[in-house]
Amino acid sequence: MRCAQLALIASVCGGLAGAALADTPAPSPAAAMLPTPYTAEQIRDAWQPGFSVEMRTTEAGAESRSRMTVLSATPEAGVVRSESFAASERASEPPNEFSASWSALRDHALFEAAKAKRERAECRSQLGLMPGWRYIAPQANGDTLTMCFADATPGPPAEYETLRGGKAISRTEHVSYGRPLGSAAEERAQ
Repeated sequence: MRCAQLALIASVCGGLAGAALADTPAPSPAAAMLPTPYTAEQIRDAWQPGFSVEMRTTEAGAESRSRMTVLSATPEAGVVRSESFAASERASEPPNEFSASWSALRDHALFEAAKAKRERAECRSQLGLMPGWRYIAPQANGDTLTMCFADATPGPPAEYETLRGGKAISRTEHVSYGRPLGSAAEERAQ
């Protein structure tokens, strides 16, 4: 179940190596888990209709982008549209819509304490440097995923890399985060 969820987020976020996530075994029920970077409530509060996060991925010299936009939300779950774009800014595949509970989105950042580590760090992305939590998760294939979740941006990591032999083979980072300027919710708030 966890592998399927991670594969979904990988396809939504674009850039995390799907194979690396598919190799990630589901945690055993008795395993001690590292704390997640956000609560389900923090994600829910940030991810209201109109919210959007855009990510840029660089891998093997190629760049692509992905965007997630919240279409609707309840106290328990949200409906999100995910879109992937090639460097040409054209959609590389049709948009995908999915529903996920806030707790399921939180649980994508669950890692077994015996297999990963967590440390305070500065997350760096197009949005600048932000304090947060870096998770370092070795993968079965020998790669290492490093994910930095900025305190101020509940949701996918502000930056994440796949390392092979200590060198980054892919990097994904936030390009934008929040509601678009001029959104109806923002205009009501003013």
